[in-house]
Amino acid sequence: MWTSLRKLLLLHVILVGFLLANGTEPECESGQFQCSNGRCIPTPWRCDDDDDCSDNSDEENCHRDAHPEESE
Repeated sequence: MWTSLRKLLLLHVILVGFLLANGTEPECESGQFQCSNGRCIPTPWRCDDDDDCSDNSDEENCHRDAHPEESE
């Protein structure tokens, strides 16, 4: 009986370790953007022409006006 219990416990430890090592990053809090690398940054930092994520994912898919109107 103890041998089966030890095998089950060992399997559980291995499985939990695998899930922790290969699991997804936790989601960011409200008001934050999650970078492709898992880092969380404040939402206003997205699309500000500055690579805040260190992988440039906060600057991808940003819709910018090609010719912004100049103020008079």
